[in-house]
Amino acid sequence: MKSRIAVIAVLGFSLFTGSALFGAAGTSGSGSAAFVEGCRAYSQGDWTTAVFMLKKAVAYPENCNPDSYFMLIASEINAGHDKNALDDCDFYLENYKQSVYYPRVQFYKGKLLYNLGEYEKSIIALSDFCHQNEKCDLYPMALFYIGESLYAGYRYDEARPIYERVVEEYPSCVKKPEAQFKLDSIMQRQREEKLLYLLKQTGEEYLSAKEEYERQLKMYNLDAVERTRQKLAEAQQENENLQRQIRDLEGQLQMLKDSKAYSASSYNSVSYKDGVDVPNAEPYNETRDQVRLLRKKAIDAQKRLSEQDEEVEEY
Repeated sequence: MKSRIAVIAVLGFSLFTGSALFGAAGTSGSGSAAFVEGCRAYSQGDWTTAVFMLKKAVAYPENCNPDSYFMLIASEINAGHDKNALDDCDFYLENYKQSVYYPRVQFYKGKLLYNLGEYEKSIIALSDFCHQNEKCDLYPMALFYIGESLYAGYRYDEARPIYERVVEEYPSCVKKPEAQFKLDSIMQRQREEKLLYLLKQTGEEYLSAKEEYERQLKMYNLDAVERTRQKLAEAQQENENLQRQIRDLEGQLQMLKDSKAYSASSYNSVSYKDGVDVPNAEPYNETRDQVRLLRKKAIDAQKRLSEQDEEVEEY
């Protein structure tokens, strides 16, 4: 844009200095001198001086015309005085609608709004320019800055087709490389967003599966605890039954022992009274077998009781 303004400066200087010198006799000396100095600074790229002198020049009625104001706006843009340039653009568009520079001032206004961060207003101004000036050489530039305003406002889906138009339809546009870069950035961002979405979905599915697993594990643990308690209760009951059996067997064994002792005592007593020398006989075989059987049952019961105690300790 600055190169275009420089070209306009050269053409404008040749036109405006001629007209200014021709009409210098009919205008005030100060206004004419300010205008001439402003044109000279403009043509030399001395934007600070150009702004100062042209501001002074347009204060005189004879210099208040679309040509002077256009040079002033261009000088302010190049000097970085965006807010002042924007105010002068509004004045220009309001008062010089028939000027040949009117479309360019429209474009300048949209670009200045973009520079100032007024992205929505920039989109409106540049869209109006594009609608009214499809054949203008600044049309692709206007498209690019519409895309830039959309991009700056995080409206990537809307900016993408704008950048695509600049790249595909205007390959000679100086902003094509930047448009391609932003287009690649948007496509990369969209791929990243898609991956993040998939990652989020996967993460949610993982959390759901994890929660279900933990729930099932908790239920299993509760069931295992309940089964363990039940087994412990059964083992305790069986232990009590075995202890009861042992006590019964021990009681029976004691009774048999008492019965054996009593029988032997009675037998010895009778033999002594009768004076008969009879050798001691072995106990009745049936009693001996019953005693052995009871002892075996007691040992087996004690062994089973020990095994039950070990199972309870494992739980």
